[in-house]
Amino acid sequence: MGWVYLFQLDEYEASQLWRTTRRRLVARWPWHLALLAGGVALGVASVAVGPRLRVLPLLLACLLPAVLFRPFATRASLRWTGRARRLAVISGGLVLAALWMAFGTGPAGAVLVGLVDLLVVAALCTAAAATQPWERHRRHRFMAGAAARLAASRPLVVGIAGSYGKTTTKVLLAQLLDRPDEPCFATPASYNTTLGVCRAINEGLLPQHRRAVVEMGAYRRGEIAEICSFTHPEVGVVTAIGPMHLERFGTRQRIAAADAELLAALPSHGFAVLPSGIAERDTLVRGLRARLVSVGTPQDRWWVEAEQLLPTGTSFRLRGSAGEDVRFEVPVFGRHLVADLLCALAVAAELGRPLADLAARAATLEGAPHRLQVSHSSGVTIIDDAYNSNPEGAAEALRLLAALPGQRRVLVTPGYIELGSEQERSMRDLGRRAAAVCSHVILVGARHSAPVARGLAEAGYPAGQVTVVADLQSVQRLLPEVAGAGSVVLFENDLPDQYLEGT
Repeated sequence: MGWVYLFQLDEYEASQLWRTTRRRLVARWPWHLALLAGGVALGVASVAVGPRLRVLPLLLACLLPAVLFRPFATRASLRWTGRARRLAVISGGLVLAALWMAFGTGPAGAVLVGLVDLLVVAALCTAAAATQPWERHRRHRFMAGAAARLAASRPLVVGIAGSYGKTTTKVLLAQLLDRPDEPCFATPASYNTTLGVCRAINEGLLPQHRRAVVEMGAYRRGEIAEICSFTHPEVGVVTAIGPMHLERFGTRQRIAAADAELLAALPSHGFAVLPSGIAERDTLVRGLRARLVSVGTPQDRWWVEAEQLLPTGTSFRLRGSAGEDVRFEVPVFGRHLVADLLCALAVAAELGRPLADLAARAATLEGAPHRLQVSHSSGVTIIDDAYNSNPEGAAEALRLLAALPGQRRVLVTPGYIELGSEQERSMRDLGRRAAAVCSHVILVGARHSAPVARGLAEAGYPAGQVTVVADLQSVQRLLPEVAGAGSVVLFENDLPDQYLEGT
């Protein structure tokens, strides 16, 4: 069921599954070569033993994938949803039928076992295509249920999109807006696809909720527009446009066009919050009818200044174009997270929250898990930025690594994913940046992290201070040797299971 699990992680997108397949074929070529050799050998044996016994070596060829199989390297497991069950049953039947027909042709069919992964993936994609009408019907039914639930409670909906920073902005904004007399609902974790948002609303939205903060992710054009079609946001935030998911979209302009669907869906009486320095700004605002609230510089409606790193977070002054000037101390580290907080503060302020109340509330904020969280254990300072990574966020994480007091500074990273044509350059740049900060670098996954190693070498970083390990378990065994008490350790990114080496 490994391939069904990876298909689930890839949001049941056939194009993404084929990318995962290519990585797996490269990673496990000895296994496929052994299967192919075994299939050929058994095919030849079926000829040598004669017609009466031919079925025996052919049956053994069928068993080869199971005998030689090495389990997928995963840290979670398949969620047996209705869709997963349907795909498993249909694709399993297709694979068995294909093998039966192939082996019925004689020795040549035995060679098919060497291509069994391709056969399974093709069967899954075929099953997904065949069940698409049913899945579309179910999708519309869930969307209708979520729309009805929203219509019953009628909260003001705030949509949040962007290449990164969505979850952090959502988590911070929900805390700023939540009050006893105006409870705020927020989609949990990273539930940002159409079905994820539907599930969150159908299971979590209550009649007393007066505000609803909805994170909206885009894996293809039209997905955010689909979410907006039943959530009907009146306020929208686009946090950033960057190279995340560039592998899927191809260009930043296409990424911006996907996120622009949120702004285009806002009514004229609503408003949109947008960093003034955001990339592809013209594309984003092309269809905007709502009022635009720009943030980030003294020429905008809201901005921050006098930013200072504290042992417990960050202090800054929130300034406004109407003369507002309030000092904030927040348990948030990193300029990019302060930028996310600025977007959240702008929304709350524009909705009428007093700045003094926001400053008091902001002092007790809790950030999104694994986004530049600082903790301490056995004398070691840990910077947990493992949820996801992008070049801008990683630069800020390294800046924090350099700023926090410590005798040794260690970076643990596998690098980035899904940056498309910018992947190699960005990962080499990560290595060069790390060379200026770190006393030791631990790279997770030799193949994937190789560009980071090249960047370290280009910066003249000593090879003896770089260790390459296979997985996080190896990292835990190694850390006591390279990071004792008084050290600072940054965990920058943690690859999803479909990128683990060995899958």
